[in-house]
Parts: sequence; structure tokens; C-alpha cells
Amino acid sequence: MQLDADEAEHIAEVMSALATPARVRILARLLDEPATVGELVEELGLGQASVSNHLRILRHLNLVVGDRDGRHVIYRLQDDHVRAMIQQMLSHTRHP
Repeated sequence: MQLDADEAEHIAEVMSALATPARVRILARLLDEPATVGELVEELGLGQASVSNHLRILRHLNLVVGDRDGRHVIYRLQDDHVRAMIQQMLSHTRHP
């Protein structure tokens, strides 16, 4: 399979985003169910500013989306393609 330069650039950006353990943890957590920034902060033990910044990057790369619910934004994985990608990475790293 050949990729054009734009596709290769986008894939490299996504892979670069996944090179940060905090972002991988956020994505893995969102496999379970959608969550607010506050829930992610509490469950992952990360700072609010850090979680917000990571979510901004993940949104920019179309890996997560945020849906407003009153004063809160609830984040979820973008789609089943992202879900499958994260599940495959987890499966690969957990394979003996």
C-alpha cells in the first residue's frame, strides 16, 4: 500500500500523539465509557490543565469528541475506528 505525503503526515501526527502515556491512558479510559474532564482528572490522577491540554490535542486529531451537557463537556472516542485502534494496541502490548 502506498501513501501520499498528506496521508503519511496525518498518520505520523496521530502516532506522535499516541507517544504520550497520558494520552494513551485517556483514550484507554474512554474505551469504557464517556467522561468529563473532572472524571478523567480524578480517575487518572492527572492535573486538570494537563487533561484539558491532552484532550485538545486528541480532539484536533479527531480521536475524541466532546459533547456539551449543560456546564460540562463529556468526551468520548471519535468512532469505532478509534476504538478498534486502541483495542488493537492494547491487545498487541498485552500479548505474551
